[in-house]
Amino acid sequence: MTLPRGLKAFLQQTSPGKLTKGRYKGYRAVDAHGGFEGPTLKGITKRLHTKLYSAGELDDSAVSSTEWTPGAWQGNNGGLRRGKAVDSQVSRLAGASDAARNRASKFKFTTLAFSALEKAGLQPVIGQRVSLSRAHGIATAADMICYHEATNALVVVELKCGFSGNRTLPAAVNRTPQKMRSPCSGASDCLLHRHIAQLAVTRHLFAMEPRLMSQLKKQFSITNIRGSLLYVCDRDTQLHELGSWWMKRGRALMELLSSE
Repeated sequence: MTLPRGLKAFLQQTSPGKLTKGRYKGYRAVDAHGGFEGPTLKGITKRLHTKLYSAGELDDSAVSSTEWTPGAWQGNNGGLRRGKAVDSQVSRLAGASDAARNRASKFKFTTLAFSALEKAGLQPVIGQRVSLSRAHGIATAADMICYHEATNALVVVELKCGFSGNRTLPAAVNRTPQKMRSPCSGASDCLLHRHIAQLAVTRHLFAMEPRLMSQLKKQFSITNIRGSLLYVCDRDTQLHELGSWWMKRGRALMELLSSE
């Protein structure tokens, strides 16, 4: 697979924000010179939890790990620490050359993630690419932006590590399965749909950048922005395409997360 010449630099240069690690860690918009401007923007993960998810509880079979955990990741928050380490490594190597990525020493999950992308024809371009809406006061970063040569499309990839339980089991109240709140009230409130909703918002924020879309079309003839959710665990890897039903709700989800 061959990336269009200049695509990686273009995505880096057009990023509208950066992560700030000061007193208030979060994403902030940047000006034309790369300097911070405006306040720290709200992330989307906690707001999805409070505004979109039901009041139901997920069963242990959905959230508990069903797999053996290597010694380095055992103990309190071992799964969380492992996920963060893999996320960081994947994001760093996403922007490396194929040769450098292949030479690098990698965690097992990192290797599985890149193998799954290769099998799907997805070429990593950049990791942790920030997208935001100052008007809505929210921001996030895509784990990876990939290129699909066969369709000349960019694919926003959300990576989830270690979710080896039942991802489609709905949260429940008194054993009654729950749905998400509007605008996704037609979807059951399960881990898979929670993660897809996060991807839908991230993909929409990326696709709504006016300078990005106009220049992608002009310089690279790219007009198609897709989304994929990648699960990686010891049992298997799964790649879920972001369907049209979810993409149509990207704007409404953005509006929901910006409301008080």
